Amino acid sequence: MIEISKITRLYKTRELRESDVDAILELCRKNPLFYEHTEAEATRERILEDMKATPPGIGLEDKYFFGFYEGDELVAVMDLVDGYPDPGTAYIGFFMMNPSYQGKQVGTAIIRETVEYLGSIGKTAVRLAIDKGNPQSTHFWTKNGFEVLFEADVNGWTKLVAEKKIQKSIRINEERITAEEYVEFLKRTDLGSQYPKERFAERIEKLVKNVSISLVARNEAGLVVGVLFGLTDFCYWLYVTDLGVDRHYERQGIATRLMKKAHELAGGEKDIAVYLIANENAVPFYQKLGMKFSDDVMQYNHIDWTEWTVE
Repeated sequence: MIEISKITRLYKTRELRESDVDAILELCRKNPLFYEHTEAEATRERILEDMKATPPGIGLEDKYFFGFYEGDELVAVMDLVDGYPDPGTAYIGFFMMNPSYQGKQVGTAIIRETVEYLGSIGKTAVRLAIDKGNPQSTHFWTKNGFEVLFEADVNGWTKLVAEKKIQKSIRINEERITAEEYVEFLKRTDLGSQYPKERFAERIEKLVKNVSISLVARNEAGLVVGVLFGLTDFCYWLYVTDLGVDRHYERQGIATRLMKKAHELAGGEKDIAVYLIANENAVPFYQKLGMKFSDDVMQYNHIDWTEWTVE
Protein backbone atom coordinates (compact mmCIF):
# COMPACT_ATOMS: atom_id res chain seq x y z
CA MET A 1 0.00 0.00 0.00
CA ILE A 2 1.25 3.45 -0.93
CA GLU A 3 0.88 6.25 1.64
CA ILE A 4 1.02 9.49 -0.36
CA SER A 5 1.60 11.54 2.81
CA LYS A 6 5.02 9.88 3.17
CA ILE A 7 6.20 10.42 -0.40
CA THR A 8 7.64 13.90 0.08
CA ARG A 9 9.01 16.16 2.79
CA LEU A 10 9.09 19.14 0.44
CA TYR A 11 5.35 19.54 -0.14
CA LYS A 12 2.00 18.54 1.23
CA THR A 13 0.15 15.85 -0.69
CA ARG A 14 -3.51 14.95 -0.87
CA GLU A 15 -5.88 12.98 -3.05
CA LEU A 16 -7.46 15.00 -5.86
CA ARG A 17 -11.23 14.88 -6.24
CA GLU A 18 -13.89 16.12 -8.61
CA SER A 19 -13.91 19.46 -6.78
CA ASP A 20 -10.25 19.93 -7.82
CA VAL A 21 -10.87 19.55 -11.55
CA ASP A 22 -10.82 23.28 -12.29
CA ALA A 23 -7.41 23.69 -10.66
CA ILE A 24 -6.06 20.63 -12.49
CA LEU A 25 -7.47 21.89 -15.79
CA GLU A 26 -5.82 25.28 -15.30
CA LEU A 27 -2.46 23.59 -14.67
CA CYS A 28 -2.86 21.36 -17.74
CA ARG A 29 -3.75 24.24 -20.05
CA LYS A 30 -0.57 26.00 -19.02
CA ASN A 31 1.41 23.11 -20.55
CA PRO A 32 0.35 23.23 -24.23
CA LEU A 33 3.50 21.46 -25.51
CA PHE A 34 2.49 18.27 -23.73
CA TYR A 35 -0.80 18.08 -25.62
CA GLU A 36 0.87 18.53 -29.00
CA HIS A 37 2.37 15.05 -28.71
CA THR A 38 -0.40 12.98 -27.14
CA GLU A 39 -3.93 11.77 -27.73
CA ALA A 40 -4.95 13.24 -24.36
CA GLU A 41 -6.91 16.46 -24.18
CA ALA A 42 -7.01 19.18 -21.54
CA THR A 43 -10.72 18.96 -20.77
CA ARG A 44 -12.83 18.46 -17.67
CA GLU A 45 -14.23 15.24 -19.08
CA ARG A 46 -10.79 13.77 -19.75
CA ILE A 47 -9.51 14.69 -16.28
CA LEU A 48 -12.54 13.06 -14.62
CA GLU A 49 -11.99 9.99 -16.76
CA ASP A 50 -8.29 9.84 -15.86
CA MET A 51 -9.12 10.03 -12.16
CA LYS A 52 -10.82 6.64 -12.42
CA ALA A 53 -8.86 4.97 -15.22
CA THR A 54 -6.68 1.99 -14.27
CA PRO A 55 -4.47 -0.44 -16.22
CA PRO A 56 -5.76 -3.96 -16.92
CA GLY A 57 -6.10 -6.02 -13.75
CA ILE A 58 -5.65 -3.04 -11.41
CA GLY A 59 -8.41 -1.86 -9.08
CA LEU A 60 -9.04 1.67 -7.83
CA GLU A 61 -7.61 0.69 -4.44
CA ASP A 62 -4.16 0.59 -6.06
CA LYS A 63 -4.50 3.91 -7.91
CA TYR A 64 -3.41 7.23 -6.39
CA PHE A 65 -4.36 10.43 -8.23
CA PHE A 66 -2.98 13.20 -6.04
CA GLY A 67 -1.47 16.65 -5.91
CA PHE A 68 1.65 18.22 -4.43
CA TYR A 69 0.91 21.52 -2.70
CA GLU A 70 2.89 24.47 -1.40
CA GLY A 71 0.37 26.17 0.81
CA ASP A 72 -2.77 26.40 -1.30
CA GLU A 73 -0.90 26.35 -4.62
CA LEU A 74 -0.97 23.20 -6.72
CA VAL A 75 2.66 22.46 -7.63
CA ALA A 76 2.23 19.16 -9.47
CA VAL A 77 -0.23 16.37 -10.26
CA MET A 78 0.68 12.68 -10.26
CA ASP A 79 -1.21 9.52 -11.19
CA LEU A 80 0.57 6.64 -9.46
CA VAL A 81 -0.37 2.97 -9.73
CA ASP A 82 0.85 0.34 -7.28
CA GLY A 83 1.86 -3.06 -8.67
CA TYR A 84 1.80 -2.54 -12.43
CA PRO A 85 2.86 -4.26 -14.62
CA ASP A 86 4.09 -6.54 -11.81
CA PRO A 87 3.92 -6.42 -7.99
CA GLY A 88 7.44 -5.02 -7.65
CA THR A 89 6.84 -2.09 -10.00
CA ALA A 90 4.99 1.20 -9.59
CA TYR A 91 3.63 3.00 -12.64
CA ILE A 92 3.44 6.76 -13.15
CA GLY A 93 0.50 7.24 -15.48
CA PHE A 94 0.65 11.04 -15.44
CA PHE A 95 2.89 13.74 -14.02
CA MET A 96 2.54 17.42 -14.73
CA MET A 97 4.16 20.46 -13.17
CA ASN A 98 2.85 23.94 -12.54
CA PRO A 99 4.89 26.06 -15.04
CA SER A 100 5.71 28.49 -12.22
CA TYR A 101 7.86 25.76 -10.67
CA GLN A 102 9.49 24.49 -13.85
CA GLY A 103 13.18 25.08 -14.48
CA LYS A 104 13.92 25.12 -10.74
CA GLN A 105 14.68 21.40 -10.21
CA VAL A 106 11.37 21.02 -8.37
CA GLY A 107 10.12 18.26 -10.67
CA THR A 108 13.39 16.38 -10.32
CA ALA A 109 13.22 16.67 -6.53
CA ILE A 110 9.64 15.34 -6.49
CA ILE A 111 10.54 12.36 -8.68
CA ARG A 112 13.65 11.63 -6.60
CA GLU A 113 11.62 11.58 -3.39
CA THR A 114 8.91 9.48 -5.00
CA VAL A 115 11.42 6.88 -6.20
CA GLU A 116 13.15 6.82 -2.79
CA TYR A 117 9.84 6.31 -1.02
CA LEU A 118 8.80 3.52 -3.39
CA GLY A 119 12.12 1.82 -2.75
CA SER A 120 11.55 2.09 1.00
CA ILE A 121 8.29 0.08 0.70
CA GLY A 122 9.89 -2.65 -1.39
CA LYS A 123 9.41 -1.56 -4.99
CA THR A 124 12.25 -2.44 -7.34
CA ALA A 125 11.33 -0.30 -10.36
CA VAL A 126 9.21 2.61 -11.57
CA ARG A 127 7.76 2.56 -15.08
CA LEU A 128 5.99 5.11 -17.28
CA ALA A 129 5.27 5.99 -20.91
CA ILE A 130 6.76 9.01 -22.68
CA ASP A 131 5.06 10.52 -25.70
CA LYS A 132 7.51 10.00 -28.57
CA GLY A 133 8.48 13.29 -30.16
CA ASN A 134 7.94 15.34 -27.02
CA PRO A 135 11.41 16.80 -26.39
CA GLN A 136 10.54 18.28 -23.02
CA SER A 137 9.19 15.04 -21.57
CA THR A 138 11.94 12.90 -23.08
CA HIS A 139 14.66 15.14 -21.65
CA PHE A 140 13.07 15.29 -18.20
CA TRP A 141 12.59 11.56 -17.74
CA THR A 142 15.93 10.47 -19.19
CA LYS A 143 17.67 13.10 -17.05
CA ASN A 144 16.05 11.51 -14.03
CA GLY A 145 17.41 8.05 -14.82
CA PHE A 146 14.58 6.46 -16.82
CA GLU A 147 15.70 4.22 -19.68
CA VAL A 148 13.53 3.43 -22.68
CA LEU A 149 12.66 -0.28 -22.88
CA PHE A 150 10.50 -0.41 -26.00
CA GLU A 151 7.97 1.46 -28.12
CA ALA A 152 4.23 0.87 -27.96
CA ASP A 153 1.32 2.08 -30.07
CA VAL A 154 -1.56 3.63 -28.13
CA ASN A 155 -4.50 4.76 -30.23
CA GLY A 156 -2.19 5.63 -33.11
CA TRP A 157 0.33 7.49 -30.96
CA THR A 158 3.79 6.06 -30.28
CA LYS A 159 4.80 5.80 -26.64
CA LEU A 160 8.28 5.15 -25.26
CA VAL A 161 7.91 2.78 -22.33
CA ALA A 162 10.67 3.70 -19.88
CA GLU A 163 11.78 2.34 -16.53
CA LYS A 164 14.01 3.31 -13.64
CA LYS A 165 15.47 0.56 -11.50
CA ILE A 166 15.50 1.28 -7.78
CA GLN A 167 18.87 0.58 -6.26
CA LYS A 168 18.47 -1.76 -3.31
CA SER A 169 22.12 -2.41 -2.53
CA ILE A 170 22.38 0.19 0.27
CA ARG A 171 20.98 -0.97 3.62
CA ILE A 172 20.30 1.46 6.46
CA ASN A 173 20.09 0.07 9.98
CA GLU A 174 20.05 1.37 13.51
CA GLU A 175 23.35 0.11 14.93
CA ARG A 176 26.29 1.12 17.10
CA ILE A 177 29.32 1.62 14.91
CA THR A 178 32.78 1.21 16.46
CA ALA A 179 34.99 4.24 16.89
CA GLU A 180 37.60 2.68 14.61
CA GLU A 181 35.09 2.08 11.83
CA TYR A 182 33.70 5.60 12.16
CA VAL A 183 37.16 7.17 11.93
CA GLU A 184 37.87 5.18 8.75
CA PHE A 185 34.52 6.36 7.37
CA LEU A 186 35.40 10.00 8.17
CA LYS A 187 38.45 9.75 5.91
CA ARG A 188 36.13 9.06 2.97
CA THR A 189 33.79 11.97 3.65
CA ASP A 190 33.75 15.74 4.11
CA LEU A 191 33.09 15.29 7.85
CA GLY A 192 36.75 14.74 8.72
CA SER A 193 37.36 18.40 9.55
CA GLN A 194 34.31 19.03 11.72
CA TYR A 195 35.84 17.86 15.00
CA PRO A 196 38.50 19.60 17.13
CA LYS A 197 41.84 17.86 17.53
CA GLU A 198 41.72 17.97 21.35
CA ARG A 199 41.23 14.43 22.80
CA PHE A 200 39.78 13.30 19.47
CA ALA A 201 40.10 9.51 19.98
CA GLU A 202 38.68 9.63 23.50
CA ARG A 203 35.73 11.79 22.51
CA ILE A 204 34.85 9.77 19.39
CA GLU A 205 34.65 6.68 21.63
CA LYS A 206 32.07 8.50 23.76
CA LEU A 207 30.24 9.84 20.71
CA VAL A 208 29.51 6.48 19.10
CA LYS A 209 28.40 4.96 22.41
CA ASN A 210 26.11 7.72 23.68
CA VAL A 211 24.14 9.29 20.81
CA SER A 212 20.37 8.68 21.01
CA ILE A 213 20.09 7.69 17.36
CA SER A 214 22.83 5.91 15.43
CA LEU A 215 22.03 5.06 11.81
CA VAL A 216 24.53 3.37 9.50
CA ALA A 217 24.25 2.82 5.75
CA ARG A 218 26.26 -0.08 4.33
CA ASN A 219 26.78 -1.39 0.81
CA GLU A 220 26.49 -5.04 -0.18
CA ALA A 221 30.03 -5.70 1.02
CA GLY A 222 29.29 -4.25 4.46
CA LEU A 223 31.31 -1.07 3.93
CA VAL A 224 29.99 1.97 5.79
CA VAL A 225 28.87 4.51 3.18
CA GLY A 226 26.67 6.77 5.31
CA VAL A 227 26.22 7.71 8.95
CA LEU A 228 23.76 9.81 10.94
CA PHE A 229 24.03 10.53 14.65
CA GLY A 230 21.31 12.35 16.55
CA LEU A 231 20.27 13.42 20.03
CA THR A 232 16.57 13.36 20.86
CA ASP A 233 14.10 13.29 23.74
CA PHE A 234 11.73 11.21 21.53
CA CYS A 235 8.99 13.69 22.40
CA TYR A 236 9.71 17.09 20.88
CA TRP A 237 13.24 17.53 19.52
CA LEU A 238 15.86 15.88 17.34
CA TYR A 239 19.30 17.43 16.98
CA VAL A 240 21.30 15.89 14.15
CA THR A 241 24.91 16.03 15.29
CA ASP A 242 26.53 14.22 12.36
CA LEU A 243 25.43 13.35 8.83
CA GLY A 244 27.84 12.19 6.17
CA VAL A 245 28.09 10.07 3.03
CA ASP A 246 31.11 8.43 1.42
CA ARG A 247 32.23 10.64 -1.49
CA HIS A 248 31.83 7.74 -3.92
CA TYR A 249 28.19 7.28 -2.89
CA GLU A 250 26.97 10.87 -2.96
CA ARG A 251 23.86 11.89 -4.95
CA GLN A 252 22.23 8.48 -4.50
CA GLY A 253 19.66 9.62 -1.95
CA ILE A 254 21.46 8.06 1.03
CA ALA A 255 21.55 11.25 3.11
CA THR A 256 17.85 11.86 2.45
CA ARG A 257 17.01 8.31 3.54
CA LEU A 258 19.08 8.73 6.70
CA MET A 259 17.29 11.97 7.59
CA LYS A 260 13.85 10.45 7.01
CA LYS A 261 14.70 7.36 9.04
CA ALA A 262 16.05 9.42 11.94
CA HIS A 263 12.97 11.63 11.99
CA GLU A 264 10.72 8.57 12.07
CA LEU A 265 12.73 6.93 14.87
CA ALA A 266 12.58 10.09 16.97
CA GLY A 267 8.79 10.22 16.68
CA GLY A 268 7.84 11.60 13.27
CA GLU A 269 7.30 15.05 11.83
CA LYS A 270 3.99 15.59 13.63
CA ASP A 271 5.76 15.53 17.01
CA ILE A 272 9.46 16.12 16.41
CA ALA A 273 11.21 19.35 15.36
CA VAL A 274 14.65 18.85 13.75
CA TYR A 275 17.65 21.09 14.38
CA LEU A 276 21.24 20.93 13.16
CA ILE A 277 24.30 23.00 12.32
CA ALA A 278 24.78 23.01 8.55
CA ASN A 279 28.02 23.39 6.69
CA GLU A 280 27.51 26.13 4.10
CA ASN A 281 28.05 23.64 1.27
CA ALA A 282 25.25 21.45 2.68
CA VAL A 283 22.67 24.24 3.03
CA PRO A 284 21.02 23.59 -0.40
CA PHE A 285 20.58 19.91 0.52
CA TYR A 286 18.83 20.70 3.79
CA GLN A 287 16.69 23.34 2.12
CA LYS A 288 15.50 20.72 -0.37
CA LEU A 289 14.35 18.69 2.64
CA GLY A 290 12.20 21.62 3.69
CA MET A 291 14.47 22.94 6.44
CA LYS A 292 14.80 26.68 7.06
CA PHE A 293 17.19 28.92 8.97
CA SER A 294 16.15 29.51 12.57
CA ASP A 295 16.72 32.68 14.58
CA ASP A 296 15.72 31.25 17.97
CA VAL A 297 18.80 29.12 18.69
CA MET A 298 21.46 30.18 21.21
CA GLN A 299 24.79 28.62 22.14
CA TYR A 300 27.38 28.61 24.92
CA ASN A 301 30.73 27.57 23.48
CA HIS A 302 34.05 27.87 25.32
CA ILE A 303 35.68 24.61 24.24
CA ASP A 304 39.24 24.41 22.99
CA TRP A 305 39.23 23.88 19.25
CA THR A 306 42.25 23.17 17.12
CA GLU A 307 41.22 22.68 13.51
CA TRP A 308 42.48 19.59 11.70
CA THR A 309 41.35 16.89 9.29
CA VAL A 310 41.11 13.18 10.01
CA GLU A 311 43.50 11.37 7.67
